Amino acid sequence: MSERKPLLPEILICGVSLRLTALETTKSKWSALLIGARPGRYLVVEMPRVGGAPMKLDEGTRWSANFISKGAVYSFNTEVTGATFRPAPLLFLQYPEEAEVANLRTVKRYPVNIPIISKVLRWPSAAPEAPGEFEAPAAPPPPPPGGSLKALVVDISEGGFMMACPQPLAPEAVVEAVFYLPKSDPLDGIQAVARACRGKPGGYFIGLAYDLGGSTVKALSRLNDLIADIENMPLRL
Repeated sequence: MSERKPLLPEILICGVSLRLTALETTKSKWSALLIGARPGRYLVVEMPRVGGAPMKLDEGTRWSANFISKGAVYSFNTEVTGATFRPAPLLFLQYPEEAEVANLRTVKRYPVNIPIISKVLRWPSAAPEAPGEFEAPAAPPPPPPGGSLKALVVDISEGGFMMACPQPLAPEAVVEAVFYLPKSDPLDGIQAVARACRGKPGGYFIGLAYDLGGSTVKALSRLNDLIADIENMPLRL
């Protein structure tokens, strides 16, 4: 369930990726990096890029925007109010009075079957040396930092994903994931934090949330595009 709330300055974290969808006939979709804001007046974002070149969105065009911050998805309508190429290619967007806020736990999940390899970047500081409760009898041990997990993503959302894996992963462990997509280059550069690990016959289901600070802007943009494509598919990957 979502609710409307004022868009407070502390929610606008610089570096977050805004997903923009045109409200007019073109229905164009872009991703833009949030650079800053003046509350009540405007948001500043980097221009989207096409083939490495900045793409200037026309002033006066209206867009639906959403982004993830502090465990929730924020959605609002805005308008391009200006642009500049100096000192960098930037767009100015109208600052919304309110945003639709949905907790990530209530965000729609899409069932998929995407092979994935996750490299363990670090364990939580309180993680036990032995797998303990995260290891079923006769199960392989969890990988050490620097090790990798081969798994299958079974559902995905704007907040994270669930993967089925033969090995456990301690909650709060951080991984860097590579999604192997059909008919496309692998999607890499996504970091995620394990939030839950449940043992099942033959393996584990591990729930992960995206680490927006550790993931690359390019990866987050491709991830947004992937979720939008899945949303519009009659059949899931």
